Amino acid sequence: MPVKTHFRLASLIAAIGASVVAGLLILREDDDPVVPVHRMVAASVTAEDLAAVERVRVFFDHQSVGMNVVDAIPGVYAELGVPAPPISQVEATEAQVAPAVQQAPASGFLAHSYVGQNGDPLGKIRDFDARIRGGVGDQVDVAVMKLCFVDIISSTDVDAVFEKYRSTMAALERDYPDVTFLHVTTPLSTDPSWRYRIRQLAGRDPHLGPADNLARQRLNDLMRREYPADRVFDLAAIESTAPDGSRSGGTSSGQRYYALYDGYASDAGHLNEAGAAIAAAHLLHLIADTARAERR
Repeated sequence: MPVKTHFRLASLIAAIGASVVAGLLILREDDDPVVPVHRMVAASVTAEDLAAVERVRVFFDHQSVGMNVVDAIPGVYAELGVPAPPISQVEATEAQVAPAVQQAPASGFLAHSYVGQNGDPLGKIRDFDARIRGGVGDQVDVAVMKLCFVDIISSTDVDAVFEKYRSTMAALERDYPDVTFLHVTTPLSTDPSWRYRIRQLAGRDPHLGPADNLARQRLNDLMRREYPADRVFDLAAIESTAPDGSRSGGTSSGQRYYALYDGYASDAGHLNEAGAAIAAAHLLHLIADTARAERR
């Protein structure tokens, strides 16, 4: 079994926005497990961006891919020599989330929590709505909720999920005009390995195939059409774009789909340090833009 290369964040984002990392090697259990990456360019984020984020009170509801992104945030700050804002994980029942957020510093923070249950996107949307209305909406400047790749599969009623999300967010934006709600595209899975194909033939479909990515892509396209680009954290686009600008994916049933780029993947659906650092830099830049827009 190949040994996965462990990346140091310092070598990945030494100069965010223009850094080039040469000679990296990423290993994946696949037909061709060795994927060379000749350079890796992180998102454009500056020390000025990070200083702006320090003044913003952010609440982020997510599951495991979101945790990949959160874990990478302190390293982005460290690379640019900017102190990171307080980051706290709220491990609490619904009734305790708001009080936990209230204890965070008034000057700026990132509070985050696991939302709902994987595989139940409608439940996650309801939980996020309850948390905002339960007091979190009175404590934060920016609120973000991310679905997981396991929430959207080929059998998902994508239109129903989007309509629930759209109507919930519209009501929250109406009732909490001082909160900026950012929207996140649903993350993707890698292109199937031969192990996936064997499991599928055996009737054990882990829902990590092209048809599942097509469903995620349909939801993501609806999100992009509904919300302005400066309010969308386009995680799916980040995940599927290689350092050279090419897109990972393929064609299924005559439709083009995108997939998580192998070089950013720790497994079929999660981000390694490289992918997490790039995604975190994008998110921080978006939050900084939001903060600057609010001050104008």
